[in-house]
Amino acid sequence: MRLWCAKPGYAKILVVEKRGIKLKRLPVIHPFLFAIAPVVFLFAYNIYEVPATDLLLPIVVVIIGTLILFFSLRLVTRSYIKAGIITSYLLVLAFSYVPIRHLVLFNDLVLSLNLGGSINRPLYWGSLWVLLFITGTFLLIKCRSDFRILTKFLNVTAVTLIVISLINISVYEIKTINIGQDETNDERSLVNTENLPDIYYIILDMYARADTLKELYDYDNSEFIDYLTNKGFYMASRSRSNYSQSVLSLPSSVNMKYINYLSDTVDIDSRDQTMLWEMLKNNEVSRFLKSKGYRYIFITSGFFEKGMNKYAQVYRPQQYIFGMKLSNFAVCLIESTALSPFTPKFIGHYNRESILYCFDTLADMPDIKQPKFVFAHIICPHPPYVFDSDGNPVGQDNEGYSKIESYLEQLIFTNKKVITLVDEILSKSDVPPIIILQADHGTGFLGRDERMNIFNAYYLPEKDNSLLYKSITPVNSFRIVFNLYFDTDYDLLEDKSYYTPPQYQYHFIPVPPESNSD
Repeated sequence: MRLWCAKPGYAKILVVEKRGIKLKRLPVIHPFLFAIAPVVFLFAYNIYEVPATDLLLPIVVVIIGTLILFFSLRLVTRSYIKAGIITSYLLVLAFSYVPIRHLVLFNDLVLSLNLGGSINRPLYWGSLWVLLFITGTFLLIKCRSDFRILTKFLNVTAVTLIVISLINISVYEIKTINIGQDETNDERSLVNTENLPDIYYIILDMYARADTLKELYDYDNSEFIDYLTNKGFYMASRSRSNYSQSVLSLPSSVNMKYINYLSDTVDIDSRDQTMLWEMLKNNEVSRFLKSKGYRYIFITSGFFEKGMNKYAQVYRPQQYIFGMKLSNFAVCLIESTALSPFTPKFIGHYNRESILYCFDTLADMPDIKQPKFVFAHIICPHPPYVFDSDGNPVGQDNEGYSKIESYLEQLIFTNKKVITLVDEILSKSDVPPIIILQADHGTGFLGRDERMNIFNAYYLPEKDNSLLYKSITPVNSFRIVFNLYFDTDYDLLEDKSYYTPPQYQYHFIPVPPESNSD
């Protein structure tokens, strides 16, 4: 005969045999591993840009939440095994909501099933998930099986998922352990740094060129262009990005070289971004300027900061909910679960605050009197679209607007913030600063070439702008700046552009040069 008894964390089976009683313990660990697995997987997938410290809060929260759910279900089912299986089932549903929805509605495809509109609505999907949970839970409770084999299978599966992610993390850490280890964050001091200009390299992510805005989107950006021109900026009106992705464009521009050679050392189909991220952090521009006595400051709206504090002073936004500090990683994790339909206002608030943080922090930089190189990456006018043209908050879906209309609304808001920022930097700086306002890539709503056309503006005080030209690309930006201000002798490289398909960073497809460009 069989008797059941329980102890927290275990399901015990007392088997009465002829020779006595044999005690077997079956650990129920899979709910807690399934809770951690998506967190570790998301970290491993984004390991290039997520600091390991960002893991702590999400793991603590999911473990506490799983414990509460697990023991609550134990009171209902009176079985640790069933409570564990139901908990794992709910976790799988929660973390599969967004991936499955995106799979079914691949590439924002709108499907209609005579439901009064698109099935791409949280109401339909939420109802389906609630139905799946209630049905599955009811069947599990009513089933009289002891679920020992299923519990063992789930334990092994959960452990395997964790191990796979840990292996990927370990491989990355081993590959990067020796990269840049001799670099420090100490700047060398010159005898006299009083007259050195601050250098601001401000990336406005996905900011399109003026002619692209006019010809493709019927938007006239001349008012903003005229403002910058009147302030003394040189507008590179035919500028293009060297690469179509941020993860390629930025390492190229701050190292003043093309990076196609990486495809000779990395498999062309590889998604390994290790070298790209290290080139971005420990870049040639910052090394050169630190050797001249500059302080290196990196300002981010939540991306590209991992490991950057080894080389720069990092400013990043912080968000709080219920007194807990959230990272961009935590926000992305929330967005990847079944909680996503309930969080657009919170997520939109986070994105808005992050962007505003960057502009506000940049405006405070002149108060730091030491010569500084300020590298700022602002996710604007890049989506998510969380501002209208006046800076009022909008939902992430920005209902009532098309994608292009939402983009233009946020671009107009970006223009207003840049105007205010430029006025503040120029008025507060003791020595006229160098300012580069530049996009890392264009939009690409309507075509590949469009993605290469970027906004690019230079403020080079007390210098002749004759070295600049309309079709200059980012790879030559600091070559010209260093030649003008530090008497270097960098040759200008031929301006080229390469398109790379999404997620394939090493497929460098040449984009033909534009006709009639200067």
